[in-house]
Amino acid sequence: MSAARWRASGAPESTHALREHLIDTRLAGIVATPPRSTIANCGKLSRGDADYTFGLPDAEGTPLLEALEAVVALCGGDPGGADPDGPGYIDPDQALNGIETHRRRLAGVAASAGTVLLATGHPTGLLAHYMTLARELQAAGCDLLTPLDDVFLPPYPSGRERGIRFTDGVAAEFDGASLRHTHKPHLMEAMLDDLGAETAAIDLVVADHGLAGAAIARGLPTISIADVNDPGLPLAQVRGRTDGVLCIDDNLAPRHFLAVTEAMLAW
Repeated sequence: MSAARWRASGAPESTHALREHLIDTRLAGIVATPPRSTIANCGKLSRGDADYTFGLPDAEGTPLLEALEAVVALCGGDPGGADPDGPGYIDPDQALNGIETHRRRLAGVAASAGTVLLATGHPTGLLAHYMTLARELQAAGCDLLTPLDDVFLPPYPSGRERGIRFTDGVAAEFDGASLRHTHKPHLMEAMLDDLGAETAAIDLVVADHGLAGAAIARGLPTISIADVNDPGLPLAQVRGRTDGVLCIDDNLAPRHFLAVTEAMLAW
């Protein structure tokens, strides 16, 4: 469905049109991520892999079945019963519920001209989405935080140097030349440490992967995006640590996400 067709859709048909769009683009419904990846990543979370625990202190040691059940609770489908190398599944109605939750939370913080921190670990897929949200929130009078912008952090154990770069109000990992993909929580942890007592003023964090997990771990109100093979955030929601996880494919061409962005901005 084209962006023009989406914009021409009116309520109540707009929800139906968005559902069709999610399925047609494979943002939800039948998705590219195979169940084998979901099962493997649940195992990595259980073993304490920082790329999958997302900075959530109670994630390590989670039984594999509990992690899988959390994914099923938010995404639908049955990773354990499907062809492990076939397509995965995200219930489009669950995705619509998540989009609506994000819309309500964004509308609330915009109405109160609140303080917001936005960050992504998937700049190739989600940066355009977050940048659009950031611009609209700023236009509504929100204060967008930019802690440690262009500051390099202590190197990883491998010796790689990484920093934080804000683009249109959205933080991402930066290597001096490129924005980088990351699942780790350390960038958000560093930003929140830098803000110190100012973190109490944050009305909403908008993020994904470890950047969202670290904010949830600090008890901050957070809306987040998780793919079907990212069990950390669904697990946090099932355990009552957050209520704003949207399960959706997180790394398709940004043009496919336009309808989702516009639905979230229907204030």
